[in-house]
Order: sequence, then C-alpha cells, then structure tokens
Amino acid sequence: MEEQKKLTIRERWRKAMTADNMVDLSVDIFLIVFDVLSSPILIVMRVVRWILAKFVNNHVKSFIKRIVHWFLDNRKIRLERGQNIFRYYWYLWMLSPFIVFALWMLIAVTIGLRQGAGL
Repeated sequence: MEEQKKLTIRERWRKAMTADNMVDLSVDIFLIVFDVLSSPILIVMRVVRWILAKFVNNHVKSFIKRIVHWFLDNRKIRLERGQNIFRYYWYLWMLSPFIVFALWMLIAVTIGLRQGAGL
C-alpha cells in the first residue's frame, strides 16, 4: 500500500476552498452579519443553541451506544450460558413498569413546565 502524505493546513485550506464552498461561506457570513445588525441577541442564541445541541447530541449518542453495547456483550454471555431473554433479564422485566411510570412522569412534568412558562 502507498502511504498518504499528511497535508499541511495550507494545503487542506486550498483543497477545501472550492467555488461552492466559497459561495456557501459568503452567504453564511452575510446572513450572520444581517442577523447581528437586525437583532444582536439572535447570534448569541444561535451560539448557545449550537453548543447545547452539540453537548446533548454527544452525550445522548454515547449513552445510547453504551446501552446497545451492554446488551450486545450480555447477549454473548447469555448465549454461552444457554439462557433465554426472560431468564437473563428478569430484573429488567420486573422494573419495566417503574421505568415506564418514571418516563411518563418526566414527560408530564416537562409538558407542564413548558405550558406554565408559556412556550
């Protein structure tokens, strides 16, 4: 196999700056400047929203990935022992009504807070 040369920052910049990317960048800059001139709080809110979305997105993804890998790893153990799903995950079956109730209450409280705040 042929080793690929690591590009410098300048070479990556030149490679990334195509006509389409330049048009997209200039339109984005124009929209940001227009938003700042029309309402300065919008740019702050967009930055905060982007940071929160990135934070939540990364943590939610990692949480879901941990759950999936936990089930995949335990599937191997369960198959080695020759146990079925109901016997291996009996505690999850017993806790499922409480988990569903907790999620239901969380959704109800969230909806109540949103309605109370007038959103």
